[in-house]
Amino acid sequence: MFSPIGRYSVAGRGQGGGGDPDRFMFFGSRARAPSGNIVTALAGTNYYCCKIVVPSPQFVTRTFKFHLPGFASTEGGNSPQETTVTGTIGAPGNSVVVDALYAIISGVPHQCKFGGNDGVTVADQTNGQWTDDLTTPDVPPETDVELWLFYHVAVGEKVWPIYRIQKHRGERIWGANDNASLLGFLTDPLADSTAALDTAYGTQNQPQYYAPDCFMMAKGGWDGRPVGLAFVDSVGESRQEYSAAADLRGMLGYLRRYLDKDAGIGRIPFCMIGMPGAGSVREFTGTGAAIATRRRDIIREAIAFNNGKWPFTVVINQLGQNDTSTLYNTWFNTNYRSNVTRIRAEYPGVKIVAFPPLGRTDIQRTITLTSVGTVATAAIASGTTGLQSGQTVSISGATPAAYNGSYVITVVDANTFTYNFAGGTSPATGTIRANDLGLNALYQLYTAQNSYPADGTDASGKWRLRADILAKTSACCDDAIDTYAAWVSGVKAGCWPGMLEFPSTTLTAQSGTDGIVTYNTITVADASIFRPEQQLNIYTGPEGIARLSTQTIASIAGNVITYQASSAVVLPAGSVVRPSAAPQESSTPVSYVHPFPIMIDRIVANMDQGEKVKLVAA
Repeated sequence: MFSPIGRYSVAGRGQGGGGDPDRFMFFGSRARAPSGNIVTALAGTNYYCCKIVVPSPQFVTRTFKFHLPGFASTEGGNSPQETTVTGTIGAPGNSVVVDALYAIISGVPHQCKFGGNDGVTVADQTNGQWTDDLTTPDVPPETDVELWLFYHVAVGEKVWPIYRIQKHRGERIWGANDNASLLGFLTDPLADSTAALDTAYGTQNQPQYYAPDCFMMAKGGWDGRPVGLAFVDSVGESRQEYSAAADLRGMLGYLRRYLDKDAGIGRIPFCMIGMPGAGSVREFTGTGAAIATRRRDIIREAIAFNNGKWPFTVVINQLGQNDTSTLYNTWFNTNYRSNVTRIRAEYPGVKIVAFPPLGRTDIQRTITLTSVGTVATAAIASGTTGLQSGQTVSISGATPAAYNGSYVITVVDANTFTYNFAGGTSPATGTIRANDLGLNALYQLYTAQNSYPADGTDASGKWRLRADILAKTSACCDDAIDTYAAWVSGVKAGCWPGMLEFPSTTLTAQSGTDGIVTYNTITVADASIFRPEQQLNIYTGPEGIARLSTQTIASIAGNVITYQASSAVVLPAGSVVRPSAAPQESSTPVSYVHPFPIMIDRIVANMDQGEKVKLVAA
């Protein structure tokens, strides 16, 4: 638990110390900034009730304030521009009508008001609407607060996205023809979500529904511990970990899990205002069709009704992953430091603690192919390091197509391997690549602007950025919490761990019968090392290098794993089941950049919780 350090500034501008019972502080660490794909209301479900569950911090809270946005940010190339709207930029679309908002705490409902009214209309392309102050009896530390938002639009109208519903934590999304039909769920809070709205659970395609966003605040017994305003991108905001994988407090991704872990100085509350794709150069700037200042302005509103005090004490900056440039000067000064400059101007004297970005590596190597009969010979100028005879390698990009596919190889020498195939003309043509699917880190290559170690040239841009962050170059931060030791492979510096470095398990019973009849479940000796949405690679036992199947987990029950798809491949008992470190990004060559759950677990487990003390403002 955090021990107050006994320092608190007169202005209350971001200093730690003994707390302030009259100061609103961000607390909704499970909550999200609005972003994602917009939802269109369908007949029969254009009235909604969205229930999310937000855990309270490790101190007593008693007065709350929640926010409903009138926009959402894009995800991807233009992120975090706030241009996901119900109309078009400059021509507002439909509004969302809020019928009621309840905070249910320890089973007791408390209705939030909007200017004294039960409901409010949230207009498109506005900052949104705040609730009135909601004062309740003291809420004990680490209490779940249920937020029930009832709202509607006309059939065919649109609603801004925020949350993928975490059903295993009691979150729900219900829909009906009218609001009255939804009110009954207040007495049946664990009733199943409406099937038409609850689709693609545990995947990136799961719809995201409207509810109070990340700008939720509370005051009461704040004990002076750090409270963060976090600028993040797709690595910080868990692009490859979705609703079904959330922990008991709703946390997803390495950064949320690290900050919220009850260790070191305790759980650190935060407001995470980024989303997948966010880049420093676009954050807190822009207008019109490139606007990314609404979240900044919402915080300004919060400061105004917070008696001029920030609702946070420290800025956490995880950006940098998407600031890449062929010229490092542009990467660091024009892109990365531009938002640092804006942060320092917006919040004078604030402490900025940076988390350097993860590296990026290729898991494919370019090859040339020749053949004699049914034996193909692959030549790799960059070497066969990391490959071994008997393992499966995936070949792509070759003409004739018969060369392509997944084949068990024989390593001949330092630059050559062979495999058997159906046969084809020689040599093969095309841009041909061999992919080991991340089995061995020694096979990985550093991508453009990612060569390791940092060598002072543009070629090692990402590692130069890490070095500059750790050195606090040009006041780019005031301190840094490094992830490198927690993240890196144990066999090759600057690379992701290979599957061989992760825990694995085995099948306890055969799956599949004849290679024709399909199935979608396997039973393993230990499923505890996996989470939903994780990619699995299944290999022949006992060596575990000849691959039989690649699948993605839909759900886990005990030691039974259900796939998102189905398979007919016969998997004998004893087959080795290995998790991937990251998805194969659709770059060329295929690369690793966004961590899968097994990698997130590794990072969080290995990061030093004692480093959280760096978040304490001086």
